[in-house]
Amino acid sequence: MRKIKQYYQIISCFFFAILGVQIKISLLKDSIENLVFYRSFFGVLILLMTILVNQKRIFYLINPGNIKIHIFRCICGVSAMYFGYQSLMFLSLAQASTIGFTKVFFTCLISSLIFSEKLNFKLIVLIFLGFLGIVLISKPGQIEINSGLYMALFSAMCVSGGIISISYLSKREETLTILFYHSLFSTIIFFLIFYSKISIQSFDLIGSYFLITLTALLGQYFNTESYKNFETKNVVILSYSRIIFSTMFGFMFFNEQLDVISLLGILVVCLTSFLIQKK
Repeated sequence: MRKIKQYYQIISCFFFAILGVQIKISLLKDSIENLVFYRSFFGVLILLMTILVNQKRIFYLINPGNIKIHIFRCICGVSAMYFGYQSLMFLSLAQASTIGFTKVFFTCLISSLIFSEKLNFKLIVLIFLGFLGIVLISKPGQIEINSGLYMALFSAMCVSGGIISISYLSKREETLTILFYHSLFSTIIFFLIFYSKISIQSFDLIGSYFLITLTALLGQYFNTESYKNFETKNVVILSYSRIIFSTMFGFMFFNEQLDVISLLGILVVCLTSFLIQKK
């Protein structure tokens, strides 16, 4: 079993790449508001049933601590989903996945402000080179792609806020509890903001929402488990398989192709973010 667990991060990356395909297809026939709302709503239902199966977990469900941190993580998560999903309308799967790794750069910068963690010269240079790679991917002058670029970058920044909050919560609460309250608060907050744009859909679309939610939860589960069983530095290396899967699926399903400059930008972002995480 342990031999399989060492590949959990690759399995996680596979599901997240599939999620990108599902979102990109769904955006052709549905609104981003419906996708984010039903993704969160079905997440509540699935996680609630999973928790109630084990009665020992009910206490953690009805008596969570750190509510303010849960709400903060929810705001970060909802923003990341909304802008991250929407960026797929303008970017290829490979570009969106690569830009998502700028969460490493943002986490370093935010941590230095919140926790007073020092940024040495080498880290500053790596962060600068990482954003230079983003410039290569974005191909300045292409307005449509740049719109997706800004959305993906803001999504990555929100993800970094989620990373900081989850690092705090994971040491104090169970994983299922954290995931449940993230889905619950996301559903409530997103409904209050976009209730006029959310509509009841046909059975076919409801089925696709359920599959999207299931894919996302499986990706989150295998991602979390991979970090529990193995050293972070080894898991990080495997996490870059997400870009490989995204590139492959983008070509298979959408005939997406990358030129030399974009590939160079992807390489720069991968290398710099890996070096930062290694440090």
